[in-house]
Amino acid sequence: MNPTKLHRMKLRLIFALYLCTLVACSQQEEEQYERLEQENVSSDVNTWVKADLQCEEIQNADDDNPLAVVYLSQMEMQYVIDTVYTCSVIAPQMFTSFGVPRQALSACGGWWAGQGNFYYTLHEGDSIAVMHARPVKSDSVDFQYTLLQRVPVSHSTTDLPEESYMP
Repeated sequence: MNPTKLHRMKLRLIFALYLCTLVACSQQEEEQYERLEQENVSSDVNTWVKADLQCEEIQNADDDNPLAVVYLSQMEMQYVIDTVYTCSVIAPQMFTSFGVPRQALSACGGWWAGQGNFYYTLHEGDSIAVMHARPVKSDSVDFQYTLLQRVPVSHSTTDLPEESYMP
């Protein structure tokens, strides 16, 4: 074989291998970017689903018989979740202290006379799960949450049933 022809074949082979490597690397890079985008969207639910637990004191905690209402606020909607003795919103950095998973959307609760009522919300599919625990203060406090209620995820008020509206 002619040395020039052999040299051209080697160059073509090297060029072909280079192109294959280039295509494979850019495809892997593209897949990696897509995977990162999906992880960012799914892991930061708080950016697109809002479900804030709020507390409204009706009778002051200094009274003999305090009273507060726990609400779930979502978009322009408010759902009454429960009536309790005392309640306050729990900051996300305090979630673990109250047995709340870090992916929870919001949490609240309070203690009165050695007993408590604690709540947190989770986004699950097309609904918001409201979880509830009723721990007792003792040497060790055990927060065992159970499902209290499900509320549909709403993106606008047109998504919600009419009976959901508060007066």
